[in-house]
This record gives sequence, structure tokens and C-alpha cells, in this order.
Amino acid sequence: MPIRFLIISFLFINASVSQDSMLTAKDVVDIAVKENLDIQIAQSDVEIARISNNWGNAGMFPTIAAQATNTEAVSNLNQKLNNGNSIQRNNVSNNSLNANLTLSWRIYNGMRIRSTKERFEIIEKMGNIAFKQQVDQVIFDVLSVYYNLVRLNKQVNSTIAIIDFSRERVKIAETRFNVGSGTKTDMLQAKIDLNTQEVNLQNIYRQISVTKASLNNLLKRKPSEPIQAKEEQFRIPNIELEEIFKKIDEQNFQMLMAHQTKLNLANDRKIIYSQKLPTLTLNSSAFLNRTISSAGLFLTNQTYGPNVGLTIGVPIFQSNINKTQLRVNTVQQKQQTLEIESLRARIQRDIYIAFQEYQNAIQAAKVEESNVKLAEENNKISTERFRKLQSNSIELRQAQLSLNEAQDRYINAQYRAHIAATSILFTIGEISNF
Repeated sequence: MPIRFLIISFLFINASVSQDSMLTAKDVVDIAVKENLDIQIAQSDVEIARISNNWGNAGMFPTIAAQATNTEAVSNLNQKLNNGNSIQRNNVSNNSLNANLTLSWRIYNGMRIRSTKERFEIIEKMGNIAFKQQVDQVIFDVLSVYYNLVRLNKQVNSTIAIIDFSRERVKIAETRFNVGSGTKTDMLQAKIDLNTQEVNLQNIYRQISVTKASLNNLLKRKPSEPIQAKEEQFRIPNIELEEIFKKIDEQNFQMLMAHQTKLNLANDRKIIYSQKLPTLTLNSSAFLNRTISSAGLFLTNQTYGPNVGLTIGVPIFQSNINKTQLRVNTVQQKQQTLEIESLRARIQRDIYIAFQEYQNAIQAAKVEESNVKLAEENNKISTERFRKLQSNSIELRQAQLSLNEAQDRYINAQYRAHIAATSILFTIGEISNF
């Protein structure tokens, strides 16, 4: 009786939950993407890369600096001139003003500025890829938990149906026992099986509570927050293996990052090579130097004006540092090419395995769907035969177990197909369209 009361209470609570807690798969994805902290961190990295990606940060523009110094001094003066005169005075005031404005502009440095700018472009692209990958990871995690909740809900419905069949069996067994046409063992076994199914239902409800807590955690909500899966069926898309393979290099985030890493290595080579080339720098300044003294040979001394010049730097010998760096870079590029090939092979393997699981689960679901229909018919026939004293409890019990197992296998096969399809779409970067 307590278990039945628990079931009724649970159903009543579910029915009274506010409409806001009924969420579709799209709803939970939207909430998770909006609230997930890892996505927000990745988005900040993208913003940092975007801000850093400019020509000024790459060193294209000149640097301009201004400086001014004003000094006041009081000193004792003692000067002897070459004409024999001398000047001696105490507490002589002196003022010295120095100001300058300088400009330095590296006009040519072996295309290093352009290469540096290209590096910033690559870093920004890698940030965008990492951001999209994080978003897809969150979507995959949320959908996996959400459709596990759908699976458990379907198991609740099938188990409740089995419990109804078990109750009918108990009634028949009790009636047969009371009229003397049945054994007590049949009645007791029927009650045991009914209790077992009710315990199974209670265990499913416990799994649902745990799954809801996990889903709420992904949505950044309280574990006890009411939530219900509005979806009642699995969405299993049609997948063509060859079409999926064609999208690996262009859409898989790991492959995209690997290709960007290779481009970055090629760009590093340009930067290393630029260090071997001459540099040309434009230097210019405007200055003002003025000294004022109340005594001495010069009472006022002032110079001012602009100047401009070119500086050429030619690297002559750098202890083969550049040559060594270029050789290392060559090896790194070859290594990255091998990494890309190895990564492509691993991704193809993972997709192939997931596709085999996908196909197997779809085929199993078709078979189990047929088995469920057969088991339902068999259960009806066995129930009627048992009611009319044409069979024993063993036959009816086996029919009910077969129905229960067929329903579980059918639900799990659908769930397996869904998860396999989701994994494939996640691998090729299309889960956000799912």
C-alpha cells in the first residue's frame, strides 16, 4: 500500500507542476548555452583575441613620445675667462628647460609586421573555434541528460502498464484460489511479481530524480528545481556515413584547430626568416634646450629645431640561431602534418564505431517494436486463458515478463540510436542544428 500511495503522489505532483517546468529539448539547450560559465569564459577569450587583432598591436604604426624637464638651481659662481677677467658671485639662480618630441617608425623589417598580424588573425580564428566547440559540448551534455530523462519517462509508462497487468493477474489468482480452482502458490507468486514491479517503478522514479538534478545542474539551477521533459519521443535523424566523412576536415573542431596550428607554424617561419633581413627605421625629433642664468658667461643659451634620420640595421652573424629555428620549424610542420593525419584517422574510427552502434540500435528498435506488439497480444491471450482456467500462472507470468523485457529493449534501443546519432553530429559540428 505505501508504494502505491507513493506512485499516486508522484503522479499528482507531476500533474501539478507549473507549466514553466515543462521544457522542450530546445528550451534546455537555450538555457544551458546562456547560463554555462565555461561558454562565458570561452567567449571572453574570443573577445580578448578580437581586441588584440589589430595593426597597431602588430607594430605597424610609429611610436611617438614627448618629454620635458625643467630644473631650478641656486649655485655659487667662480669663472676665469681667457682674457684675464674673472666672475665670482654667490647665490646665482639658474633655470634649465629641456623638451623633446621623438618619433620612431620601423618602415621595413622583413615583412614581420604582416606576419605578426596574420598570427593574430589565426589566434582569433582559434578562439572562435574553441568557443563553438565549447558551445557544442554543452549542447551534447544537455541533450544526453535530457533524452535520458525521456527514456526514463517512457520506462515509467511501460512499467505502470505492466503493474496494471500484474494487478489483474493477482485478482484472477485470488479468485481462482478462493473458489478452489487455483493454488495458493499461484496467488502468492502473482503478489510477489506485482511487488517487484512496484519496486522497479520506485527505482525508476529515483533515477528520474537524480537525472533531473543533473539536468538542473547543467542549467545552473537548484537541484530540486521542478523540471519536466516535454518531449515524449526520441529524435533519430537519417545519417549517411560517406557524407559524414566528407565533413570531417571542414567541420570537426579538433581538425579545424589542428589546421590552424599548422598555419600558425607556417606563419612562425615567416617571422623567424624576417630576423635575417635588414631593417629600416625612420627617426625624427623636435627639441628645445634653454638655459637661463643670472650671472656667468652666458646669461641665456637656447637651441631648438627638428631633425630626421634613417637607421639601417643589417644582421651579420647571429650564431646560427635563425638557421636552427628554421630547421626546428620545418620538423614541427612535418610533425603537425602527421598529427593531422593521425587525428583524421581517429575521428573516422570513432565515427565508424558510432555509426555501427547507430545502425545496430535502429535495427534492434525495429525488431523490438514488433516484439512489443507480439508480446502485448501474447499477454492478452495468456490473461484470458488464465482467467478461463485454460493455463497456469507460469504461462501468464512468462508472458508478462516477455512484454516487460520487450518494452525495455525497445526503449533502450531507441535511446542508443539517439545517443549514437547525437555523438556523430557532435563530432562533425552539427549538433547545434539537431
